[in-house]
Amino acid sequence: MHLPDWTKKYKEPHTDIRRIGNGFYKYEVSFVYSKTKKRTEKKTIRLLGKLTEKDGFIPSSKDRLRRMSDELPQVDIKTFGVYHLFSDLMKEEIASLKAAFVDEQSEGLLSFSMMRWAYQTPIKRATYYHSHDFCSEEWRTKNMSDKTISLNLRWFGENREKVVGWMRTLLSDVPEDEQNFVLMDSTHAVSVSENLSINAKGYNPDFDLDKQIRLMYLFSAQMKQPVYYRLINGNITDVKSMMLSVKEMNIKDKVVFIADKGFFSAENVAMMEEEKLSYIIPLKRNNSFIDFSPLKRGDFKKEMQYFIFQDRIIWYYAYQKGNYKLITFLDEALRIKEERDYLSRIESHPEEYSKNKFDENLHHFGTLSMIYDMDIPKKEETGKKSKKKKPEKEKPLEQTVYESYKQRGEIETMFDSYKNYLDADVSYMQNRYVLEGWLFANFIAMMAYYKLYVRLRQAEILSKYSPKDIIEQAKAIHKMKIKGAWHRSELTEKTRRLFAKIGIDYLN
Repeated sequence: MHLPDWTKKYKEPHTDIRRIGNGFYKYEVSFVYSKTKKRTEKKTIRLLGKLTEKDGFIPSSKDRLRRMSDELPQVDIKTFGVYHLFSDLMKEEIASLKAAFVDEQSEGLLSFSMMRWAYQTPIKRATYYHSHDFCSEEWRTKNMSDKTISLNLRWFGENREKVVGWMRTLLSDVPEDEQNFVLMDSTHAVSVSENLSINAKGYNPDFDLDKQIRLMYLFSAQMKQPVYYRLINGNITDVKSMMLSVKEMNIKDKVVFIADKGFFSAENVAMMEEEKLSYIIPLKRNNSFIDFSPLKRGDFKKEMQYFIFQDRIIWYYAYQKGNYKLITFLDEALRIKEERDYLSRIESHPEEYSKNKFDENLHHFGTLSMIYDMDIPKKEETGKKSKKKKPEKEKPLEQTVYESYKQRGEIETMFDSYKNYLDADVSYMQNRYVLEGWLFANFIAMMAYYKLYVRLRQAEILSKYSPKDIIEQAKAIHKMKIKGAWHRSELTEKTRRLFAKIGIDYLN
């Protein structure tokens, strides 16, 4: 069909100009190969607008509304502190996410992850927070609707292999001879969705009978942060799911499963031995495998070794029962506290506590016993001598077992932040793949939360400020637009000093 020359300047890639009656119209089109006809066919997607020689291109009302929905609302005062804090904490991860995924995907994910981190927002309220936060000037500069967020999360949920490929990079920058153990643990989250096939009634420490999903996590002992997660059916036990998680991350020789005190059974240990998994399993003090006889000797310290952990002396002795390797640790500071607590309850609860029972358990107080199977990774000799660092004294295996187990507390802190701070203990997701993407966004939010936690601990102000306190203070820092340029709002010297302590600069 012949078209007037004046219409040709409106012809763009993936568009088509058509004459209908006496009018000219512009359409969006696509080209799809037909297997049956064995040729490429042109398909019309939608009408974009009308063309006239006098007025040029006149967008259709529907297309104008569509384009308007993609535009951010005009907001001249935006929260800046949250974006600046999050992007500083996560600068390495942000760079690697942008390298692994296209900008629209990564920026949409980062924006929603930050909204979860700062506001614990569900999908339906993220649009408002995004448009009123300065991240919308840097990431995903188009409007984020409920639909675009869900579609973006679903894409990540459907592309698990690419997500895992990115998670592997979290450990790849650590020198091989410096890598420490990656600890493994799991948690449960209630799922009230009726449309998921993965939520089911299963065991959890809270004895909650609601349907649940399970989340397996890997936690880097050296980096002090989570490095992997996986969604598991709610009725699958840890042992069954551990091996597949290890295989997916390809770090079998560095994983240690840290169990809780209710995990031990001959069957569970046998399954881990069969899969050649390293493990540390604490035992309840009434377990018959524990040998308390060395502690009954008055001069027991002559036969024992010790190490210092967090300014406390930890005594220990190792032994074997059948095929099981065991270590019993004694923390005397804890022993004194437990003895005092027990004796103080004899008067208040005589039906449960007595001096005779105290005498029977005298050698149990302050102890921690574990069954384990793990090795210390050996550093390879390079033949080069470092002039800067003195060679570190090699820790005994028993100390490594103890310190590795104590890091379970850090993992539990992470889980608590996940469930409580992120308000992620109950899931209402109806689509498996959107749920997978939502969990990925929460995983990134959790990394940012824990990085902030570590900075507060390193600055020795964790007793005064929680991560939530810092995030709330960051929300009070804004940027406003003056004559087209953004300017940061004022902040007090006290606030500036507080953020400086954790390495965050708000001077610019």
